[in-house]
Amino acid sequence: MRFTSSCALLIPVLLLVHGCSKPRFIYELDGTFRSTQYRTMAADPRLDRVVIREGLRPIDSGLHRRAVLAELEARNYQPFPAAEADLWVAVYTLAEAQPEARKGDSSKAAHREGSGEGRHGGGRGAKGGGGSPMSVKGDSSGWSPRGRLTVIVQLHDRKTGLPVWQGEANLDPKDRAANGGPMTPDEAMRQLLKPLSTRP
Repeated sequence: MRFTSSCALLIPVLLLVHGCSKPRFIYELDGTFRSTQYRTMAADPRLDRVVIREGLRPIDSGLHRRAVLAELEARNYQPFPAAEADLWVAVYTLAEAQPEARKGDSSKAAHREGSGEGRHGGGRGAKGGGGSPMSVKGDSSGWSPRGRLTVIVQLHDRKTGLPVWQGEANLDPKDRAANGGPMTPDEAMRQLLKPLSTRP
């Protein structure tokens, strides 16, 4: 399933472009989106949605999802039961596929990790988010950067089911936080959500 009418409303905005390289943060939003319209939020309960991109594989989004929800709460969006929240928050984390996975049978890898189609996670398929988490060792959060990651955050209007805001972070293990340490999920999601205004 692909987004149709909603895609026409999405306006791409590119920030922090470094020469000819891929932008670190990419944003798409509904032109009518106003953060003041929304007061409450919850993690998107629709667990059958995944993002499929060539050369990338979905991995566990738990650390990034928790970081996004914590940052939204810091911006005065109130946690609420999913059935009643104004916004549903979906987070997808994709890692570079290993070279052998690219050369081999990609259909087997897709089946193992969850499949679906659709632009930016709009598709339905097997329950997604498979694979091993990227965090094994590292700082106190357990985070250890390994390879490039793409993290996509979508805010959906619960009543319409349509995306109203999307941010994408393209992260490299060489990225550093302000304190010189590794770019943890908390810091990366804080930076990604900067353009999203804090609720009064």
